[in-house]
Amino acid sequence: MIETDVIAYLKSDATLDTLLGATGADSKIMPDQMKHGATEPFILFTTNAIGGVEENLLEVSMSFNCIDTSYNTAKSIRDRLQYLLDQQNAIQNVITSTEYYIYWSKMVGGTIFKDSDLDLFHCVAIFDFKYRKYYGELLGTTTVQHADIINKVLPIPIFGNFVDEFIVLKDFYFPADVTILKIGIHADNAPTGANATLDILKNDVEQSRIATLNDGARGQTTNIADISFLTTDKFELKWKTIGTTNPGEGGIIMVYYQ
Repeated sequence: MIETDVIAYLKSDATLDTLLGATGADSKIMPDQMKHGATEPFILFTTNAIGGVEENLLEVSMSFNCIDTSYNTAKSIRDRLQYLLDQQNAIQNVITSTEYYIYWSKMVGGTIFKDSDLDLFHCVAIFDFKYRKYYGELLGTTTVQHADIINKVLPIPIFGNFVDEFIVLKDFYFPADVTILKIGIHADNAPTGANATLDILKNDVEQSRIATLNDGARGQTTNIADISFLTTDKFELKWKTIGTTNPGEGGIIMVYYQ
């Protein structure tokens, strides 16, 4: 699981260390329940696996309980966690790992309450992470065996029916120069009567990099001719055809890039 890499990233943050009063011997970040003799403030974390989301992708939820006798201190620690972990796709450039590729993170919930018996404030933050294992790790080796397995992934949710000529993703700019290699379309309800297809737009111009979801299929990935985007290039996706009986509905588009 990725919690080792996430916790190592948090421990490396000097601002969080200061808020916690952490030392090299005591990071003040601990799993499940406080250590005997622990002093406030500190963070307790738990991890819950959610499962797979697509192909080799996995999802996990981590809960962080920031505890102190001072409400302001507990909340400041929680706010720092939000700053560090509520990154969405930018987390790709933040957390490093030799075992996992972590490509998405988001704060999805939390709560604040006081334990009157212990006179402690609890500020809880919950984050979801999407990740996958490196191919070399799956084989029990130390080298990545196939570059395609460590592509980065841009997930794009689909809301409602597919609409012909509708731009699904508008005015998106990648934070670094990238090359797009393939696109997956995964629908809640399959298109019927005809295939559904998407094309890439680069700076408002269609690129004839067509991704297809076949008639009656709910999931399909298309290897496209490689196309590069600079940070100054606008990236968009546009429906070119949809099902004629049922257009297709809901789901997610996965854009694989390096």
